[in-house]
Amino acid sequence: MSAAETPGEAFRYQAVDREGRKVSDVVRAEDPGAALRQLAADGLIVTELKAAAVAQDGADRDLRLAERVLVMRQLAIMRRAGVPLLEALETVAAGLRSARGRAQFAAVGQALRQGEPFADSLAAHAPGFPGYVYAMVRVGEASGRGAEVLADAADQMAYEDRLRRDVVNALTYPAFLAFAGAAAVTFIFVEIVPRFAVMIGPDRPGTPWISKAVLAVGAFVNAHLALLGVGLALLAVAAVLTAARPEGRAMLYRAARGAPLIGGVLKAREISLWARLLGLALGNGVALLPAAALARAGAPAGPFAQGLEKAEDDLRAGQSLDAALRRHTRLTAMDLSLVRAGQRSGSLPAMFGYMADAHDERLRDDVKRITALIEPLAVAAIAGVVGMVALALVMALASVYETVY
Repeated sequence: MSAAETPGEAFRYQAVDREGRKVSDVVRAEDPGAALRQLAADGLIVTELKAAAVAQDGADRDLRLAERVLVMRQLAIMRRAGVPLLEALETVAAGLRSARGRAQFAAVGQALRQGEPFADSLAAHAPGFPGYVYAMVRVGEASGRGAEVLADAADQMAYEDRLRRDVVNALTYPAFLAFAGAAAVTFIFVEIVPRFAVMIGPDRPGTPWISKAVLAVGAFVNAHLALLGVGLALLAVAAVLTAARPEGRAMLYRAARGAPLIGGVLKAREISLWARLLGLALGNGVALLPAAALARAGAPAGPFAQGLEKAEDDLRAGQSLDAALRRHTRLTAMDLSLVRAGQRSGSLPAMFGYMADAHDERLRDDVKRITALIEPLAVAAIAGVVGMVALALVMALASVYETVY
């Protein structure tokens, strides 16, 4: 077993295996005696053993999304096998390679020993999971089906991770094109345009306005090149700092939600998550109002979540679910018809599952459409800028030719 997999002190050893081969590695154990016993059990004859400082892989980093998915899957498997929650948490934490992750789940276990609910302990001591995970864990606690809900949470995170990787892969080539195009345009304005400016002169009579504009831009870029570079660097730093803060991420999310293309993707994701959570809660026996509150807690903050909160007020006042949703949200007519059908037939959980699947399908289609558009748009934008600069320079040369001849 490797040093990263077992808690304890690290020891570097040299030994001879059953076939007489010399081996050297690192083992973790509570003390040298335990290390020797562990190695002997593996059939090794130890010739040298000494303490070793082993750097943990990512010792001071947050858990990656793939690791979080694995944590949820392992917890679900152990809970299904009847392992107590506290023991399952300790087992999962011991296998984490991130020291910060181990510390977080150790704190979750300590909170459980003090009688705190699992969902509250997870939210307080293990931040970084998507917001809907904490809501789903609460659904599991309320319904007594924690193992199933943990598995569903892992599936949802894995689905979003696959979607994110698909988007990143699809955007890699357009991003390369955009970078190369920006570098080419910068080179043109820094190296080519100034040479033409010297040849033509900025105030030459008869120079077309587009040529004057390009020459002026080239002169400005060269005169303030260092300042522009510092400005771009500060803009990049500001973007990173904004994205690192919860308030900044919320602001960026609101801006993206109102964008023409990406806004539809985010809205479809909101409805899909909410419908899946609500169907999950109702299917596990949670009453409508508590289920609605749990599902709303998993929805991103914004107009949709605010509308859901108002719809809950209408439910308390005695209105039907479809009427409350129609009044305070922008669900489609098909969504509302599913809700009405579910109310009449007593199959609301299944109907919300269908709604979630439909919006997931729309989300995937929108993502494919956006990624398919980005590459030709990037090529067209770069070609348009380069073509405009080339045309402006050719027109300037033509005007010089006319004045000479």
